Amino acid sequence: MQRSHLSGAAAVLAITTSAWAGGGPYPADKGYDRASSRTQAEVIAELQAEPIDTFVMSGEPRMLRARIHAEAVQAGRLGLLSFGEGDPPVATAAQEERIAAAGEQAVGQARLAEQAALVPPADVVDPWSEIR
Repeated sequence: MQRSHLSGAAAVLAITTSAWAGGGPYPADKGYDRASSRTQAEVIAELQAEPIDTFVMSGEPRMLRARIHAEAVQAGRLGLLSFGEGDPPVATAAQEERIAAAGEQAVGQARLAEQAALVPPADVVDPWSEIR
């Protein structure tokens, strides 16, 4: 019995070694040329002609965080955040305006807080300077 297993394993090994050696039913890599036939100017013109569906937020990271947090909180208040299975709720135009307004308000408050942190108060008295 052990001989038949060993001879069967040897036969399978002999048959499959051609696939390991690069032969067999799989075609060899043809090394496709991935160079484009279009010029850079054609690609730029094509990108400018098509509308882009992406939304890119730019700015200071602290302001972006404040905006995203405020918009998420407002969306949660309006019941637009969904969890689990089911269709996600769709915001109306008025709800989207309220969410955007909350983000703008948060950015304004963050800018005011940043400006207040940069300006030192005028009546600050150093207690250590009076002791000396």
